[in-house]
Amino acid sequence: MTEQRRVTVTSALPYIHGVPHLGNIVGSMLPADIFHRYLDIRGVDNILVGGSDVHGTPLELEAMERDMEVEDLKDENHRKVKEVLNKFEIDFSIYSNTHSEFNERQTHDMFEKLYLNGYIKEDTQRLPYSAEDDRFLPDRYIEGECPECGGLARGDQCDDCGTLLDPEEIVNPHSTISGSEDIEFKETKHLFLDLPQFKEKLLEWLEEADESPVPDSSLKEVKNAIENTERRAITRDIDWGFDIPVERVNEKIEETGRDVPKLESDVYSDKVLYVWFDAPIGYIGFTRELFDDSEEWKDYWMNGEAETYYSIGKDNTIFHTVIWPSMLMGSSTEEETYNLPSYEFIQQFLMAEDTQFSKSRGKGLSTEDALEMQPADYWRFYLARNLPQEHDAKFSFDDFEAEINNVLNDTVGNFVNRTLALTEKWFDNEVPVGELEYEDRQAVAEAERVTEEYVEAFEDHDIRTAVEKAVELARVGDRYLSKEEPWNNEDRREPVLQVAVQIVRGLGVLMYPFTPEASENIAEMLDVDIHTEEGYDELQDPLLGGVGAGEKLGERKQLFEKIEVQPPEEENDSMFNEETVSFEDFGEMDLRVGEVKEVEEHPNADKLYKVQIDVGEATLQTCAGLKNHYEADDLVGRRVVVLANLEPAELRGEKSECMMLAAEDEDGNVSMLTTDKEIEVGSKVR
Repeated sequence: MTEQRRVTVTSALPYIHGVPHLGNIVGSMLPADIFHRYLDIRGVDNILVGGSDVHGTPLELEAMERDMEVEDLKDENHRKVKEVLNKFEIDFSIYSNTHSEFNERQTHDMFEKLYLNGYIKEDTQRLPYSAEDDRFLPDRYIEGECPECGGLARGDQCDDCGTLLDPEEIVNPHSTISGSEDIEFKETKHLFLDLPQFKEKLLEWLEEADESPVPDSSLKEVKNAIENTERRAITRDIDWGFDIPVERVNEKIEETGRDVPKLESDVYSDKVLYVWFDAPIGYIGFTRELFDDSEEWKDYWMNGEAETYYSIGKDNTIFHTVIWPSMLMGSSTEEETYNLPSYEFIQQFLMAEDTQFSKSRGKGLSTEDALEMQPADYWRFYLARNLPQEHDAKFSFDDFEAEINNVLNDTVGNFVNRTLALTEKWFDNEVPVGELEYEDRQAVAEAERVTEEYVEAFEDHDIRTAVEKAVELARVGDRYLSKEEPWNNEDRREPVLQVAVQIVRGLGVLMYPFTPEASENIAEMLDVDIHTEEGYDELQDPLLGGVGAGEKLGERKQLFEKIEVQPPEEENDSMFNEETVSFEDFGEMDLRVGEVKEVEEHPNADKLYKVQIDVGEATLQTCAGLKNHYEADDLVGRRVVVLANLEPAELRGEKSECMMLAAEDEDGNVSMLTTDKEIEVGSKVR
């Protein structure tokens, strides 16, 4: 039995505006899953909680562009991300999303406590306002040129050079909703988390813990951020997010007589809580959901009952070491104290061609594409070996191929296959029984030393060393076989293969956090289990005896295969025409010159027109998303190119039976396709 521990493991939440790339995986979720699986084989009571970060402006903007309800888009994207993470073998105890009712409950609970404890203050902000949209423009609702590099500036940051900006610094700003350039900056009231109140407590947390909760490489940065911390807004002028619990808080103020001002209902009824505020609270909200809101969730978050481990990328360092601990402190009471982070795995960046993996900039390899190329175990192993723990790591297809072929296949896989093939050949696939000699016991001792160092590495939060120790165990077994040469020494076959099979079992256990599918395959071939239940410590058992002498083994199978990696071509190269259509398919499209006869607003969609088009033999109706690009009067009378035999569909309750063709550039400018000469309506386009 292992020591009694309870551990909560979390990872930074992926934003679901697209499928996570390998940089997201290696920077947060994979290290968390590896540590969680390590705790499983140690028999430690632990949970891995995660979920999608779904609030914020990008999702709301995409929903507008696609003329969808934002909740429908949230559900669609959340499902895709969840499926990909499951294929990558991330073993979440629960994977939810930040819009869940459990997270809303937890968010309102913590907001109330922070406000009543005097840690939330009202202040004003000067923010961009669009008269045409009749609203403030936070975050990605405002775009323009970066004053530093001339690149695309969104909200408070340049997408190209990464410079942090005040929105007033943006050159030629415009609304991403209407395109209006009529932007003014106005004062508006918001609520702020008063972070400077936590400076002393945060420094105590860092300095008085038995071991530093952050890696040494990040300690200076964190202390500097604590010293320079400022108030941070926790409310936003958007629609998508959790409401501010004004009435609930005001009632509590009256009930308790707290000396804090009541919230103004007319000011905060049309604002929501900022996405950064409810996102980390999701860690706790998801745990409440996992335990169906029973009191058991508190055992994993309160009163020192559990250790808490976080896995984050370095761009999340200040958030998780300054802001989130402050929220936990400020929400605590004498009766219920939230646990501060025990340790935070902070990863540096995984670089793609010498630039940071970035979902928004299209850099790097998406997890979905990676899994189409090679199995999850291969990626997990390579990324664990290449984990950017102390400095940025560079991703290389050549390096990936070499690691899989030379280490995972030739070292780990080859030792397993050689041992089991010899056992099958000489002992009819049964574990032999032999009298161990000095050389055999030395091999066992060396294997147990490597296992102890593997445990030490994990307890020191050094995942890269831990995976190297797992590989070293395979090398120990391989050297042992090569030295003893059982194929040339018949009298040594029984003890050597007996020990080698036990090392294979140990290897299956040690590789489990990194390559869980392969480890399960090893267990099947040995006809044993890899125990992950609470209280059963696989690594405290003696190495010998894991597979009983004389036991029949399972069917041997190929564990890994050598690979040849073909990197995807650049989009502007040979991939341009990779997906083609046949001439026959093209010939089935009825493209015609049409004339727009009538345009009216769609009754159920803000961005759509309902358009009547004469195509010569009939007048067809289409629903077109052109309201942000053309006035209705500008369309009437135009000769346009129309796909006239499109399968009819219904868009927001209105029939759409053809399609007008248009071009759109990278900046979102739209131009209808027309003819350069007068030509008869209904003429075929060929």
